[in-house]
Amino acid sequence: MIEPSLALQTVVRAALIGNPAVLQHVAPENIRAGSIRSVNMPGIVLAPARVEVMGRASGGQIVAEVRAMLHIWTVQDGSEVAQAIAGAVLAVLMDAPAGQGFTIDDWDRPELVWMPDPDPAQSCAHGAVALRAVLRWRVAA
Repeated sequence: MIEPSLALQTVVRAALIGNPAVLQHVAPENIRAGSIRSVNMPGIVLAPARVEVMGRASGGQIVAEVRAMLHIWTVQDGSEVAQAIAGAVLAVLMDAPAGQGFTIDDWDRPELVWMPDPDPAQSCAHGAVALRAVLRWRVAA
């Protein structure tokens, strides 16, 4: 398996891109990992995550907790669009996405908070969605 936070970003992005309600407002190329501000809006950005290796499991497996933030960006006058995107994201991520090469043993329901734009010169709607998962994978020999 690749590094746990990247693995989680990959399956979350795939779940979002696979959902018509999300794609109704956000182009697939605007759903990406990277810095927190999206250049192309509306956009969804998966920010770098925090990983805590929790230890070993049976059969040569490793267990880690991954905490990540997903940021929803739209122009300020598009608040209805921002809320529609947020609703779709929350619905998609209600349950853990399917992993490939790893298992998600624990998945917290997403938490959403609306935040003011950190750049006063900009006028963007900004929603932050907190994600938490416990991943388990077998170490390749």
